Amino acid sequence: MNALNHWKIKPFVNELTSIVLAQLVDKKAEKDKWKKAINQWGISMIFVVLATFVYLYYYKLPTASRFSNPLTLLFSDEMVWICTGFTIFASFYMIWMKKKYKKADDDFEAIRKDFIDRNEEWWSDEEQWNQRHVVFEFMKQEYNINILHK
Repeated sequence: MNALNHWKIKPFVNELTSIVLAQLVDKKAEKDKWKKAINQWGISMIFVVLATFVYLYYYKLPTASRFSNPLTLLFSDEMVWICTGFTIFASFYMIWMKKKYKKADDDFEAIRKDFIDRNEEWWSDEEQWNQRHVVFEFMKQEYNINILHK
């Protein structure tokens, strides 16, 4: 909310408009937080899978005999079990995070669309109405939130 008291937009918004804009900024931050977490877990999961293959190829495959069963080689190694467990855990955790992201995105979009639909109500006098483009540009530049159109 402190950022919304920025000198560029303070004269152009009333108290109610600043509260709604602050909610938009908060919902956008929550949405971005879940998106970042999903990306980090996805990258770490890819890294673990690749590291497992490198481990199997460079460390387990050269020590295996020609006549040993490859499945026994895989399932007898505890490092493979740990990496598999992490991959399964990360997959389920990412599914849970995607649900949280979807909810945050829906909340953000609902507030944003409501703000756009009720555009005439947010600007109380003629000067604020004529200078609302400053608020639109500020929100787009500072927070990457488009409140000009759906």
